[in-house]
This record gives sequence, structure tokens and C-alpha cells, in this order.
Amino acid sequence: MMGRKIISNRLAIARHGYILISVLFYISGLVCIIAPDLNLEATAVAGGIMLILYGIIKITGYLSDDLYCLAFQHDFACGLLLIVLGIIELILHARFRGYLLPALGILVLFDGLLCVQTAIDARRFGLVSWYIIMAGSILLGVLGIVLIIVNTQTVAGCCLLAEGVLHHYLIQCTMSPSMTRQREMDSE
Repeated sequence: MMGRKIISNRLAIARHGYILISVLFYISGLVCIIAPDLNLEATAVAGGIMLILYGIIKITGYLSDDLYCLAFQHDFACGLLLIVLGIIELILHARFRGYLLPALGILVLFDGLLCVQTAIDARRFGLVSWYIIMAGSILLGVLGIVLIIVNTQTVAGCCLLAEGVLHHYLIQCTMSPSMTRQREMDSE
């Protein structure tokens, strides 16, 4: 009984963490679109902190023992990558100013591709909204490619908004409290 409660708590922490990071993506995306001429150093520092936070949330999600592993299946390695990139951005942001947006584009493209796999797995598990995850994943990947090519704050803002929406939806449909309770009953 105690073990299930700990797993349930980790799942709740991971779920709330993903919702928090989605909200941060919404805010960051809107800031990039509304005020694209913000101080580059401040945005790099904020981005580095956000990458580290996102990495920690991803690792927490991976360690949460999600029964079906839909939402968190790639999160350990991705979390470590995000933490390392966040630290690099915090320390060396002045050297990499010209590469920050293309690097974000690569991360968004990579995340979109991983979410395509999540959509395929969701279909296999019988999740009826798998096609919405697939469409959002493809859109995210396309936005990542556009950001790599175009390299503007407006496109970066659209990428961040899409990232937030996709992950918020993914967590809502794969980690709803009722689904979590059903998973706990299935594992008994």
C-alpha cells in the first residue's frame, strides 16, 4: 500500500511538473512573439534555467513508474540532455548567441519526432486521441525545421507555444487522475 502511494505521489509530481513547464512554454512563446527584441542575455539565462527545470521534470516523470510509459518513455535521456544544455547555455550563452534559436529548433524537432513515437504507442494502447497527438507532433516537428531555417524570435515563440500545447495535451490525455487510478487498479 505504501509503495503504491509513493508511485502515485511521483506521478502527481510529474504530472503537475509537466503542466507547470507547459505554462512556462506558453509564457515564453508569447514573450518571444510580443517582444522579440528583448535582451538576448536575459532570454538566454531564462532559457537555460527553463531547460534545467524541464530536464528535472522529465527525469522525475521517467522515475515515476508510469504503468504504460506513454508520457515519460524517453524522459531520462532527454532530461539529462536538457540539463546539460541548460548548464551550457547559462555558462557560455555569450559564445553561442547565434546558435540559440537553431539549437531550440533542433530540440523542438527532436521532441516532435519522439512524440510521433508516443502517438504510435498511444494508438497501440487504444488511446482514442492518438491522432491528435500525432498531428501535434508533426506540427511541432515542422515548426522545429522552420525555426532551424528561418531563425526568428516569432517562429521560436510559435515553437514554444506548440511545445506547451502538445505536452499539456499529452499529459492531460495520458495522465489524467482517473487514468492513473485505473492504472493502479490494473496493476493489482
